[in-house]
Amino acid sequence: MKLSILSFLICFWINFPAYAISITFDYSYDDNGFFSDQSRRSLLETAGEFFESRITDSLDAITSFDGNQFNARFNRPDSGILTTLDEFDVAADTLVIFAGGRNLGGSLGVGGPGGFSASATSSSYFDQIRSRGEGDGTTNAVSGDSAIDFAPWGGAVSFNTALDNWYFDSDISSDDVPNGFNDFFSVALHEIAHVLGFGTADSWDNWIINNQFTGPASTHANGGFHVDLSSNGSHWTSGTLSNGEETALDPEITIGTRKFMTELDMAALDDIGWDVIEETAPPVEAVTVPLPVEMLLASCMIFSLIGSISSRK
Repeated sequence: MKLSILSFLICFWINFPAYAISITFDYSYDDNGFFSDQSRRSLLETAGEFFESRITDSLDAITSFDGNQFNARFNRPDSGILTTLDEFDVAADTLVIFAGGRNLGGSLGVGGPGGFSASATSSSYFDQIRSRGEGDGTTNAVSGDSAIDFAPWGGAVSFNTALDNWYFDSDISSDDVPNGFNDFFSVALHEIAHVLGFGTADSWDNWIINNQFTGPASTHANGGFHVDLSSNGSHWTSGTLSNGEETALDPEITIGTRKFMTELDMAALDDIGWDVIEETAPPVEAVTVPLPVEMLLASCMIFSLIGSISSRK
């Protein structure tokens, strides 16, 4: 009987899909203790998992070697001070987001991609750390007026420690935010989206004409109309709807409510250059098993048969 169970697990593992990107949260710069409670970390990581389940890009690793050095730069989430981490490595298909909290005045949160400095022995190293293999693999694909893609190493998100009405919900499947409270999960989705380039990437800026976002996926999701932006061009205009639901990436959230990423919000990430899958589609496999489906199924049947025979002895 034990072998039958094992054979089932083997077949299940072979066919189980894996997320294409991994978002790692680093709490090293949270001296104010906003994330000292594990339940808060878990809720932030749940927000990250949403994007992991919808984005299928494959990102090159970033490493320092043989005279090539990558130094990550970001504003510390607990102080806002610009910080540099020398010889900072990032694993393939991974984004590193530093998370913490500080007094943000009237803002619930802030977030954005990190910068970098580097020294290199060849221009190809600059292309690699900048593009992470996205687009045509060059700097021009992700930077400047020609940018059509985006591939940061990660970035930082910070949440307002001065507020005493945060709501940390252990069940985000419902919309049961109490009156008078700010929903942390909604704000987390919003700030992570900024790390991913919403309102911050060059490939976002390149779709803006007359303070409207003209990306084709977003235009399609908006009923064929370009999308109006806020005055600074980093959000949808206040009150923008998608299929009757207020978007996650307009500038405000009503106290006592929850927002989820809408079709329009995800379409914008598509326009920025991310490979976005439909919500109802399963995540793509990270590793392709080089066996025909018929052989794979046959192998599973053989394993099960052996298990069944063994269990009768």
